[in-house]
Amino acid sequence: MLGNYEKRYFENGEKAWIGRYINLTNLLHWHFECEIIKIVSGHAHIKIGEHSYEAITDDCFLCLEEDLHFISSGPDTIIDIIIFDSNTVSDLTRKYAPINPKISKNIPIDMYFNTIKKQLSEKKMLYRKSIESLLRIMIIDIYQNSEVINRNKDTFFLKNLISKINDEYATITFEEAVDYCGYSSAYFSKIFKRFSGMNFSEYLNVIRVEHAIEMIKSEPQTSITAISLKCGFTTIRNFNRVFKEITGYSPSSLPKDFVIDTGMRISGTLNFDPTQKETILI
Repeated sequence: MLGNYEKRYFENGEKAWIGRYINLTNLLHWHFECEIIKIVSGHAHIKIGEHSYEAITDDCFLCLEEDLHFISSGPDTIIDIIIFDSNTVSDLTRKYAPINPKISKNIPIDMYFNTIKKQLSEKKMLYRKSIESLLRIMIIDIYQNSEVINRNKDTFFLKNLISKINDEYATITFEEAVDYCGYSSAYFSKIFKRFSGMNFSEYLNVIRVEHAIEMIKSEPQTSITAISLKCGFTTIRNFNRVFKEITGYSPSSLPKDFVIDTGMRISGTLNFDPTQKETILI
C-alpha cells in the first residue's frame, strides 16, 4: 500500500478493540484489520482509498483490511473507533466491498459499539464468540444497506511499493515503479491515482519534500542545493517550486515546527504508530 503499515495487537486473544478519541489525527496508513469510524461530535477530514469526506456528527465509515486511510479531526472533535480482526469476516470482505465506505444511517452502529464494548468489559463466558458473531452481523447489516461490488485485488500488488519508494526516493523512476508492480504504464497510473489520490510524480514529490524537511532540520550545515540533490531534484529551481507548492514556504523560510499536513508523511520505523501527539485517548 502507498502508506505506512500499522501492526495492530489484540489483548487476551480478543478479536476487537474499541476506543474513543479527542482530536484524532493520524497519518496515511493501512493495516490487516477492519475498522469502523464514528464521528460522535465535531467534524473531521477522512480519506479511505479514493474517497475523501468532510465528516460531521453521526457520520460513520467502514475501512476494510488493507484500505489506505487517514483522519484529521477538527478541534475538540470526538471519534469512536472499533478495530477488529478481519479473519472474523474475511469470507465477506475479501470478496465484496461497498462502493461507498460511508455507512448508511439506517445501521445502528451505536448499538453494535455499545454491545461489543460491554462484552469486552464484562468478559462473560463465550464473550469472544459473542463478539465475533456481532461483528459478522454488523458487517452483513452494512452490506445489505449498501451498494456492493466485487472487491478489486489489484492493490495487493502495491503493498510493498511504499518501502521501495521510501528506500529509493532520490532515484526511483516511474518506469521502475511500473516494472516493480508488473503492470502496464496505463494500468499502473490508473490504480495508483485511485488508491493514493494523486499520480506517481505528485506522490514522489511529497515523499521527497518530507525527507528534505527532515534534512533541513537535522543538517543545518548542509546547503539547500545539496539537500535538493540528495532528495532527487535535478535543479534547485524545480526543488524550490515543488517545495513551496507542498508546504507553502520556501526552504529557507520554513518554520522550525512545520509538518506536512497532507496525511502523506512517512516513517522509517518498523513499529509505525500513525496517531499524532495532539490525539487524546479517553
